[in-house]
Amino acid sequence: QLSPGQYVGEIVPEYKVTVIAEVSGIVLQLDLKVGDYVESGDTLVVVERGALEAQRAHALAALEAAQAQVVLLETKASETDIEAARAAVAAADAAYKRALEGPEREDLLLAEAQLRMAEETLQRAQNGADQYLWDPLTGAAPDRPELEQATLALDAAKAHYAKLLGSSSPDVIARAYSDLASARSQLQRLEEGAAPAQIQAAEANVRQAETALYLSQLQVDKATVRAPVDGIVSQLSTTQGAMIVPGLPVLDLLSPQVQIVIHVEESRLPELRTGQPAVVSVDIFPNRTY
Repeated sequence: QLSPGQYVGEIVPEYKVTVIAEVSGIVLQLDLKVGDYVESGDTLVVVERGALEAQRAHALAALEAAQAQVVLLETKASETDIEAARAAVAAADAAYKRALEGPEREDLLLAEAQLRMAEETLQRAQNGADQYLWDPLTGAAPDRPELEQATLALDAAKAHYAKLLGSSSPDVIARAYSDLASARSQLQRLEEGAAPAQIQAAEANVRQAETALYLSQLQVDKATVRAPVDGIVSQLSTTQGAMIVPGLPVLDLLSPQVQIVIHVEESRLPELRTGQPAVVSVDIFPNRTY
C-alpha cells in the first residue's frame, strides 16, 4: 500500500540506440558481448568489403579518365599531329572514292584470270592424285602436297575476287564515308581546338566522377560499423560469419546514465518543479534510500 506522495516508478536508460547495417556483406569481425561498454567511434562490426573496394577502384579509374579528357581537350595540338590528321583525311577520302567508283576493269579481269588458273591447277592436281589413291606397298594413301597447295591457292583467288566484287557494296561505301567523316572531324578539332561547350561537358563529367568516387568511398567506410554514442551493449542481433543487409539491426546500445520515470496525477503537476528533492528506494535494496 502506497502512502500519499509515494509512487511506483521505473528505472530506464536516458537513451537507447539501435545500430543498423548500411551495407550488405558477411560479418568478418564482431568481438563484443552483452554488457560491454563502448565509446563513440569505437569499432563494433567489420563487414567484408571486397566488392565495395572494387567499385571504388572502378570509380577512381573513371575519374582519372575524365580528368585526362579535360587535359586532352585543353592541350593545343602539335603540327605533327595536325599533319598526321591531314594524311588520315586524304587516305580516307581516297578510300571513299574507290568505294564509289568500284574496282578497275583491269583488276577484275586479272582476278578472273587468276581464279580460272587456280581452278585449272586444282583440277590437274586432283586428276594426278586420283591415279594414286592407294599405295599397295605401304598400304596407305600417299602424301599429296600439290593438291593441298592448289586448294589453298584456289581459296585465296576466290577470296580476292569476292573482295573486288564487294568493294563497292552499300555497306562498304557507308563505312568508307563514316571513316572519312570521322577523319575530317578529328582534323577540325586539332586545327580549331576544342569548343568551350566540349570543355564544359568534360569538366561536368569530372565532377560527376568525383561524386561517384565519394559515394563509393562512403560505402567502403560504412563496411566498418562504429558506435554512434557511448553506451552499453544490451543486445546483439547478428554474429560473426552472418550475412547482413542494409536496414538490419546489428546491436542495441543503452546509455550508462539512467533516469527514473514516475506517473504523477495531473492535479499535482503544479506542485512539481525542477530540482525538487525526492527520496528513492529500490526493491533490490529495500533498506536503502537515495
